[in-house]
Amino acid sequence: MEFEVKDMSCGGCANSITRAVTNVDPTAKLDIDVTTKIVKVDSVLPPERLVAVIEEAGFHPTVNR
Repeated sequence: MEFEVKDMSCGGCANSITRAVTNVDPTAKLDIDVTTKIVKVDSVLPPERLVAVIEEAGFHPTVNR
């Protein structure tokens, strides 16, 4: 799954998103590019749940299809 997170601006933001996602799915694999503001997640969780988790971390993701 791929998300655009326009309000992600630094490595600290990426770390916050990584922590939030791996707290709910410890087996999740993330590939985050801060420059393009793209977060790729390999997880068993549905996209809606991942959006909610990232929002709880203080960001506003949109799903890229």
